Amino acid sequence: MWYIAAARDGFSNPLQGGGLEARGFRFAYAESTDGVDWIKPNLGLEDFRGNKNNNLLNMPDGFRGYHASVLHEPEDPDPSRRYKMMALLMERRVYQWAGVPPPPANPQVFVPLYSADGLNWRIADELVTDDRTKFSPNHNLLAQVEGAGLYKWKGMYYLSGQSISRPTHLSAMAPYGRHVQIWRSADLLNWSETQTMGFAREGQFEKAASGRLGQEVEQTHEGVSVWNRGNVLLGVTGFWHGSDDWTQVTHPLALLISNDGLHFRDPQPEFEFAPVGEKGRDWDHSGLGQGQAFENVGDHTYLWYGAPMDQGTGPRTGLPLGQEGGIGLLIFDRDRFGSVSPRDADKDGVLITTEIELRRDLKLAVNAEGIAPLSRLRVELLGQYERPIPGYSGDDAATVTVSGLRVPVEWPSQSNIAASLQAVQLRVLLEGEERNAIRLYALYLNPADES
Repeated sequence: MWYIAAARDGFSNPLQGGGLEARGFRFAYAESTDGVDWIKPNLGLEDFRGNKNNNLLNMPDGFRGYHASVLHEPEDPDPSRRYKMMALLMERRVYQWAGVPPPPANPQVFVPLYSADGLNWRIADELVTDDRTKFSPNHNLLAQVEGAGLYKWKGMYYLSGQSISRPTHLSAMAPYGRHVQIWRSADLLNWSETQTMGFAREGQFEKAASGRLGQEVEQTHEGVSVWNRGNVLLGVTGFWHGSDDWTQVTHPLALLISNDGLHFRDPQPEFEFAPVGEKGRDWDHSGLGQGQAFENVGDHTYLWYGAPMDQGTGPRTGLPLGQEGGIGLLIFDRDRFGSVSPRDADKDGVLITTEIELRRDLKLAVNAEGIAPLSRLRVELLGQYERPIPGYSGDDAATVTVSGLRVPVEWPSQSNIAASLQAVQLRVLLEGEERNAIRLYALYLNPADES
């Protein structure tokens, strides 16, 4: 786990009205064998208050900031670049390096870094001049951006976040408040000058009653953190619930889905996938912060998150700045982010997938519950123009009669989906008198020659 550690002196900056002081933030590392109990290894790499007995990463000299998203690409032909990080550098000299004047406060730039072991990091040589005093003018760095999502999709890298300043002014129909913004790059060094509006909530198109773009509007915060599942991207984002009273501002997490890496949708609008805790009792009562942190462990899915600063503390309210911090863990049954059921309890439910190109024989399995003697799934294959394929449809359809996380699907005369079909669509029927109890979570396609 790569995370941001904040020293106690990182919570007060008189020059910024008592707000956060980024020079007190460090990049740290932890390890776990089960994802629940963690250790902070003594890395001996970075000096902190006179000694190196800590778990801090070896970062470039003076590198301070927050947000660190890491990709591990063991297939990279350059061993020194098999770990990649997009980290937010908060320091005025980075603007001197970039050759542009810094803003009056909160200077920050996303910088790509590389590592051979995930512990010792360096800025890419291509980014700096020979004397290492400036960033090369040939590369466009992402300035004044906050974000928590770095992912790769079909050969391209994507960084998701939000602008520090007003997110857009190009259109009268632009959303008020922050929204999910996405930049793309082929090499982590040269980023698109344009940004895609990846997602905005409906409430973000309504101006606040005060007429200001203030905290009282609904917003989408810190971009989207993404889990690439092969043919679909699952992501979480922060739903900022605004208020003219800062002590009432909260931001739970919401679930988003994408099929192209750029455009996301919420399958159930305004649904809070992970609500905030209870004020006065829970450490994460104000807001949850998404991170690039997902993993399937046995029969469960783990999702780690952070608890960002309590918006009701600090210079905005005069209350002592909250210092809870920490990392939390959500645990739920494997891949059960959400489900589909019949829309009408009196009728069978039907869903048809997008087209699946077949390059080898495949096995199908389903993740479902609520299947019993009076409820079942029937699975058919469709060919061109959604025509049923003989041997896989009608009387030859596969029937699923038990619930489970990965129940095999086999047809009466076929155990596999044959590659000779070239391309198919799956049609799944949710049937039976108790069909409304069915919860279909996922369909899995795996090579037939794999266990």
